[in-house]
Amino acid sequence: MRARDLLIDIEPLRTSADFRAIFIARVVSLFGLGMAAVALSAQVYGLTGATFPVAVTSMIMSVTVLLGSLWGGWAADRTDRRRLIIRARACAALAFAGLAANAFLPEPRLWAVFVCVALDGLATGVSVTALMAVAPTLVRPDQLPAAGALISLTGEIGSIAAPFLGGVLLALSGPGPVFAVTAVTTGVTTLLLRRVGPLPPAPREAPGDGVEDDSGSLLAAFRYAARNRVVGGLLALGGVTALFNLPVVLFPEMVDTRFGGGEVVLGLLYTAPAVGAVLVSATSGWLTRAARPGRVLLAAACTGGLATVGFGLSGQVAVAVVMLAIGGAAGTVHEILEYALVQHHTPDRLRGRVVGVLATQGTTGDVVGDVEVAVVARWFSPAGAAVVNGVVCAGAAVLVAVCVPGLRRATLPAPEGPAPAAPDCEQDAVEARP
Repeated sequence: MRARDLLIDIEPLRTSADFRAIFIARVVSLFGLGMAAVALSAQVYGLTGATFPVAVTSMIMSVTVLLGSLWGGWAADRTDRRRLIIRARACAALAFAGLAANAFLPEPRLWAVFVCVALDGLATGVSVTALMAVAPTLVRPDQLPAAGALISLTGEIGSIAAPFLGGVLLALSGPGPVFAVTAVTTGVTTLLLRRVGPLPPAPREAPGDGVEDDSGSLLAAFRYAARNRVVGGLLALGGVTALFNLPVVLFPEMVDTRFGGGEVVLGLLYTAPAVGAVLVSATSGWLTRAARPGRVLLAAACTGGLATVGFGLSGQVAVAVVMLAIGGAAGTVHEILEYALVQHHTPDRLRGRVVGVLATQGTTGDVVGDVEVAVVARWFSPAGAAVVNGVVCAGAAVLVAVCVPGLRRATLPAPEGPAPAAPDCEQDAVEARP
């Protein structure tokens, strides 16, 4: 394999003007959102002098993103997706404008912060789900892994750079200007998305796509997933890995009780998974040519679990950082291939609802997973909780590999081969049954 074959594949940006517009809009939006997250936490803590209101703010965001994702998935299968995304991002811009206006008041109101955060969470859930649903209509089926890698790379870079920029701007001018900048960047993304052509939903009836009964509800998506073992296996494995993911919430106590080193070591632990993720995204060209992406995904899920076990067993900072970087890299491989396989093996008229369920797994996993690992840490220890989470993730990957051969044998269109007009989902469902 040539060295250049490892580099991230940017062909979707060259061949699809609509994907290019959405990609640029996403990059601009991510930097604004990352800066706003820092300012929001600082403002709420400054207003109250307590951590609990900061946690309440995070909970409001998580719950509203969850609701927005579920409703957005349903709406994306019933209305023009371009119009839905534009309206959602416009609402998010209004929410940030409200946060900015409230921050400039002589006495900012906490209830106004909560209202604006709720509006932004709903809008974000809707827009993210609708954007995921339209991806296969913007790029060729063989370009889905490349599109997923590009999206993942921008997310990881944004998660590293945007909070730093937000912290600098916050220190220089306070939260008001940060929220104002975010409102402007969100408005810019709305204008960029207007350049995308109409994206109507698929017909409610499409014989031969493997959907026997589409009632328009979420239950229809679950029924399809139960019959199609590729999609069903991905949703089942994704639910487990989202709940028992890298135990970030344990980092402060691990530094205090095992590693030492204070804030510097804590920063290294937080940075390590992102570094691994960025390295994989930037060298993801090989993923677009994987002959058996289902096997690679399962191996990545198992590797991520074992890396978490290694982190829990590590007694040195260097080993812990390496294990976390491996876990971040494995998680990104899983994310890229999950994105491509779900998109390819889900009919267009169900795609909004299926990706909505997938999006909610990440949201609920972050919240419930933190509670789960904190409870396990009280029973054992922080290191023991990390080991338990890793064993569960690795065991789930092995169990799915054995019990769901359809996912193990799942494929994607070859890059050089002819791109089919639509995935033969009915045949996938038949072949994937054990």
